Amino acid sequence: MHVQWSHLSSRNMPFRPHTRLMFLTSHNSQQNSTRSVSAHSLCQRTQAGHTNRWQLAGALGSDLLGQAQVRRAEEFGDKSGDRKIKSADPMTLHWHEDATSCPQSPLPRLIHPLSASRRTRLCKDVTWSSKLDTQEEQFYILSRRLTQNAKPDAVLECLGVRWELHCSVLSYSDTLSELYSNSKRQRDVQLQERAALSFALRTLYDQEERPSEWGEAVLSTAALLGMSNLFQKCLKEMLANISSLTVCSFHRVSCKLKETVLQRACERWLELFLVTELSFHIKLRDLPFDLLLKTLLSPRLFTSNEYEVLRAVLCWLYLQLNPLRQTLPAHSTIITFFSKEMAVFLEQPQGQKYITIFQALRMHGITEWQHLQELQNIRVLPESWLLHILSNHYHTLYSGGDLVLTDFSKQAIRFGMMFDREQVCCTQTISIYGFYFLLQAAKTGESDTYSFSIERLRHWDPAVCQSSIVSRPYSVRSDRSVRYQITVQSYANGEWQEHSSGPVNQEFGLCKRRSRSKPFLIEGLSSPILVTFALAFPF
Repeated sequence: MHVQWSHLSSRNMPFRPHTRLMFLTSHNSQQNSTRSVSAHSLCQRTQAGHTNRWQLAGALGSDLLGQAQVRRAEEFGDKSGDRKIKSADPMTLHWHEDATSCPQSPLPRLIHPLSASRRTRLCKDVTWSSKLDTQEEQFYILSRRLTQNAKPDAVLECLGVRWELHCSVLSYSDTLSELYSNSKRQRDVQLQERAALSFALRTLYDQEERPSEWGEAVLSTAALLGMSNLFQKCLKEMLANISSLTVCSFHRVSCKLKETVLQRACERWLELFLVTELSFHIKLRDLPFDLLLKTLLSPRLFTSNEYEVLRAVLCWLYLQLNPLRQTLPAHSTIITFFSKEMAVFLEQPQGQKYITIFQALRMHGITEWQHLQELQNIRVLPESWLLHILSNHYHTLYSGGDLVLTDFSKQAIRFGMMFDREQVCCTQTISIYGFYFLLQAAKTGESDTYSFSIERLRHWDPAVCQSSIVSRPYSVRSDRSVRYQITVQSYANGEWQEHSSGPVNQEFGLCKRRSRSKPFLIEGLSSPILVTFALAFPF
């Protein structure tokens, strides 16, 4: 007969942490052997601190004096580097090299695979050696002096020493950067999972409980525990709170749990706000490669112009190459970073995988001379790409704006405007290959009907900025064949709706009768309203 014991099966047995379940056989010999071994282990004498106090091998939960002496022994500092103190805890019998036991640091710990050892010490502790100029101490003094005694961001365990490091220097080591990022990510996930689990269990007692934030941790915990009501409630809250702060994490958990509704909502949000919002938020660094590429290729991507898409991609790429960056860099910082390189980035092994991202951009729509100059200054695009872009600009200008169109949905140059509730009219003047146009969006009367149109301008028109006349070319061609499409996206009834005029071909002249497109009217729109004008000049 076998009897299964645990620490809960007998109130007289002392509690031992991490005690495994024991199986006792009813044979007399085995009982005698077990008793003799237990009696021998209970009579062992162990040292606790600096006293010779008698202590049982099994730690008693009520032995407060013994526990206090153990803690004092661990915190005691002895300047003798050769003296070693043995832990009084029978479950953790190992030797400490230094008498000063460092408490567990709240900072991320970078543990090298070749030196994952408990025998570590802080390099700032000079008690372990009689020498005053050890290599560890030299590092500590130098790092503190150059960082002006700033608090460390990470602790590296290596060669039996804990090295306190700062983010400002971790970026110079790819290995340390990766270790830091992984350690920080794991710590954040653990903290989030602990708080989600706590909230999920509280909802079992009180359905009105609310977490600090609805997100990945709560949804994953609800799915793991099979709490369908909490799962659906969390999903509903997440759908209503997609933003720059949450879109990347929401999309990640939606793919993990195969929640297609949340996944489509996140991808739809990115189509609208990748360029206008997420590109100005540090969370842009969490956007996966595949999701960025899918968003760039979407025909519904909203942007004010093609240069802003390039700017967002350069910012994303900078954050991928500088993962320890905690704040969004200025655009000038990004340009300086890519301009200082001698080799072309996309031609290097590190940059090969990003080629498809830049191929998804409509760089033929970047026509401002300062933006073209910027393209040449940054060492990102191959010389053949730059030559192709500039030569196409030249031939298009020389031919009066004619473009070789094979796919209007991918080649049309986009211009966008955002229309708020308070606005009655919104206009934007654009210039393409020497032709000037006025893009208009206006509310008609007191109703919720809006009108959208395109009007060709003469280059001396008052609506055209006077500085543009000097810095931009202009065409004297009287007629210009234009293919355009007006796309309006607005939020109504809990979802984003899309209205499109479809591709329209029209000859735009300079006389008033032929200079304006037919108004595109839409009823029932509510703000915010995102309007995209896509234009191309066919033969």
